[in-house]
Amino acid sequence: MSTPRASGDAEQITARDRVEQLRAEILRHNHLYHAQNSPEISDADFDALFAELQRLEADFPELASSDSPTQTVGAPPGRTFAVVEHRRRMLSLGNAFDAEELRGWQQRAADLLDREEWAFVTEPKIDGLAIALVYERGRLVQAATRGDGRAGEDVTANLRAIEAVPNELEGDPPPLFEVRGEVYMPKAGFDAMNAEIALANEERLAEGRAALTLYANPRNAAAGSVRQKDASVTATRPLNIGIYQLGWCDEAITPDTHWETLGWLSEFGFLTTPEAARHDDIDNALTACERWTERRDTQAFEMDGVVVKVDDLGLQADLGIVGREPRWAIAWKFPPQEASTVVERILVNVGRTGTINPYARLRPVRVGGVQVTNATLHNLDDIHRKDIREGDTVVIRRAGEVIPQVVRPVLERRPESSVPWTMPATCPVCGFDTVRDADDAMHYCSNRSCPAILQRSLEHFASRGAMDIRGLGERQIALLLQLELVHDAADIYTLPGKREVLGRIPSLGQKVKRGGEEMYEAGKRIENLLGAIEASKSRGLAYLLVGLGIRHVGGENATLLAEEFGSLDAILLAPREALADVDGVGPIIAQSIVDWAMDGEHWSLVHRLQAAGVEDEIQRTDEEPVETPLEGNRFVLTGRFAEMTRPEAEARLKSLGAGVGSSVSKNTTALFAGDAAGSKRKKAEALGLPIWDEDRLVTVLQDPSLVSVWLTEAEPSEAI
Repeated sequence: MSTPRASGDAEQITARDRVEQLRAEILRHNHLYHAQNSPEISDADFDALFAELQRLEADFPELASSDSPTQTVGAPPGRTFAVVEHRRRMLSLGNAFDAEELRGWQQRAADLLDREEWAFVTEPKIDGLAIALVYERGRLVQAATRGDGRAGEDVTANLRAIEAVPNELEGDPPPLFEVRGEVYMPKAGFDAMNAEIALANEERLAEGRAALTLYANPRNAAAGSVRQKDASVTATRPLNIGIYQLGWCDEAITPDTHWETLGWLSEFGFLTTPEAARHDDIDNALTACERWTERRDTQAFEMDGVVVKVDDLGLQADLGIVGREPRWAIAWKFPPQEASTVVERILVNVGRTGTINPYARLRPVRVGGVQVTNATLHNLDDIHRKDIREGDTVVIRRAGEVIPQVVRPVLERRPESSVPWTMPATCPVCGFDTVRDADDAMHYCSNRSCPAILQRSLEHFASRGAMDIRGLGERQIALLLQLELVHDAADIYTLPGKREVLGRIPSLGQKVKRGGEEMYEAGKRIENLLGAIEASKSRGLAYLLVGLGIRHVGGENATLLAEEFGSLDAILLAPREALADVDGVGPIIAQSIVDWAMDGEHWSLVHRLQAAGVEDEIQRTDEEPVETPLEGNRFVLTGRFAEMTRPEAEARLKSLGAGVGSSVSKNTTALFAGDAAGSKRKKAEALGLPIWDEDRLVTVLQDPSLVSVWLTEAEPSEAI
């Protein structure tokens, strides 16, 4: 266990707790967006959460984590398709929201390269699904989604069914290579497809069948079309593709610039990103971004920004990658789209922990090509701060997704009868009082047995991030609660003993005929559910701890607690101080665990889970732990190195336990400076930090123990 920071440092404690909350929230929204194609918040809201997490990790480097959303991409592959490991990681992009941020990105690159000018390429950032296509001897042999950047879903058959994707290439392509692009649905095709679904729904409803769901926007439609189990369905969808990058290439001489690469790929029959353009300097690239902003709505496809790339591929290699983002490219994001409508009502729903969550029911309005009827309102303080009332005409903002945010009311159009909105005094589900702690922005239902809390708690327990019980979704849980077959998480493990009862439920059982009569019995659906319940017993201590729904306990700190204490009993019986001493946990989370464990009903739940055979101890192995001799050290690399690329050196340092930063600070152990080191060297000198050359870098990788020797012997800022 690492040495914890002083528990009295209130700023550190607050930052640590907020980082954990942000990571859990961002991971959830990533899963909704990338895996389920059903986002709940706008791009702008997501970007704000992501930027806050980046700032906290930069201000508190000790809170940085390799599995943080700032270091990972997308969401893990789903289970519908086989998994494909990407030979070279697929990355995400940093964002620039205005000219100052775009120029700031260019200046950071200039500092790293020690040069001020080079060419750029701009391309529209099409809102679709990122795809990697592998061609062998001119034939498409593999297609995969981006997934989490390291592995994606094998959708080869579906991509072969898309007319815009070449199955066989023209000309003389390399023997084996990969291209990357964006599969998207043009606006006209999207509108026509939804119109066909609406027409089909009229017939379905007339026949007494359930209506098909209309797609919310072209991005969701494209992603859903690519992920069809039946490739013949994909073939009927109006899909297109824009190839934006060469992923990797074997045994061939490739162009030296990105601009030339796009032209080279088009010779083989690829449709490259439409209207890509090359610019001699950042000023012209910025002008192109601003022009795209003005004409975004006139394009045949949805786009949420412009990608700006360094053109020279050699400079791209020198700039490298930091975390999940290349330093050589950035996304210029369009300003969020706005519209005005009327707040017809302010309603509330109840969350898993009992939070009373207000939202606005809007008069339907189209924003950015999507009709929206609801908007999030966060909490009572946010409503009062913005002074949002029922009946108000409001400005809403959306940036590519379904759920918008309310920006402000239009006061001059406020009805004379308008009154400030107040939080309901009672829960809308169970009728118990709503309460609010003095130091909390949220209101809560005071009834721990509230049906809504039970529903959300069970959904959380069965979710992928917790016990991963497939087949136990929102509808199934609501039905089981209604029939009183379950009352809490432990009751889930009694369901295998109720197979016959479950089978007689029409929406769960399988319809059969016995003696001329129709009846229901346990079929494949129930058998799969019971199998998933049984498999969840061995999910592991960390996932069980997450599933219990203890406030502030997420995946990362649950893993830390599991590794430190080894069993659920040990965690729940540990003193607050012992829990807080775990690096990455801290006193706020520790107090939350202690409070949860002081409740007798919670212990009853734990004992029943244990009795059901749910694994509540970490499985130790006899394997030797991986040595991390550089743990506690934080290095920064700058300039060019002859023996290896900078990303390779950073990866090898990290494998030895070291932290690797992108900027020099007082927390930096030493700076490794290669040829043409720029502003980072000057800053290291100003801070009096050790500055070591490439020879020392190579030596450290061979014998990490020398770092402590050099730090003792070397004078500050001594270049060796």
